[in-house]
Amino acid sequence: MASGVVLIKKAEIGISPLSAIPAALNNLTPFTLGNMTILFHTFCMLLTFPVQRKISLKSILLLPLAILFGYIIDLFMLLIPIPELNLFLKCIVNLGGAILSGFGIVLIVGTDLMLPAPDALLRAVSVRLEWPLSRVKIIGDIIWVAAALLMELVFSGTVLSVGIGTVISMLLTGKLVGVFTGLFPQLIMEPTDAQQQE
Repeated sequence: MASGVVLIKKAEIGISPLSAIPAALNNLTPFTLGNMTILFHTFCMLLTFPVQRKISLKSILLLPLAILFGYIIDLFMLLIPIPELNLFLKCIVNLGGAILSGFGIVLIVGTDLMLPAPDALLRAVSVRLEWPLSRVKIIGDIIWVAAALLMELVFSGTVLSVGIGTVISMLLTGKLVGVFTGLFPQLIMEPTDAQQQE
C-alpha cells in the first residue's frame, strides 16, 4: 500500500484521497510525506476514541502502525526514482500506484487485524451512525480532498496535490479492491472485530 502511495505521489498528477492531507502538508512544510502521514494518522486515531466512546487496545495500536507506515513511505520515496515523464506515462505510473494500493488494501483488510487510522475512523463512524461503510468512505474521501485543497489554496495560493490522478484513484481503487478480493478470496479471513457483531 505504501509503494502505491509513493507511485501516485511521484506521478505528480494528483494524490489519492487518503494521502491528500499528508501530501498537502508535505508540500506546505519542510517535513516529509511519511512524517505528515504519521501526523495525519495520529489525528485520525485520536478522533476514533470519541466516535467509539471507548479506548481499545486495537485503537491504540493504530499509532505504531502509523509510524511504521510513515517510515515505509519515506523509505520508498528514497528507493523508487521516477524520471521526468510525459502525461501518458504519468497516468501509467499513477495507475500502477492505484493497483498496488488496491492490492495492499485487500491484504490489510483481509487480515482483519487493523486498518490504517483514517479507514479505522471511517469504519467507527459507519458503526456509530449505522451507515453503510461505502457511503462513509465516499464522504471521508471528499472531506480529505476538500481539506487538502483548502489548505493549499489558503497557504500557497495554488493547487499542488489534487488533480486528475486523485480522480483516477477515487474511481479505480474501490473497483480494484473488488477485483483483487474476487481473484484472491483466500486472502479474506474470518472477522474477529467485535464491532462487526454489534
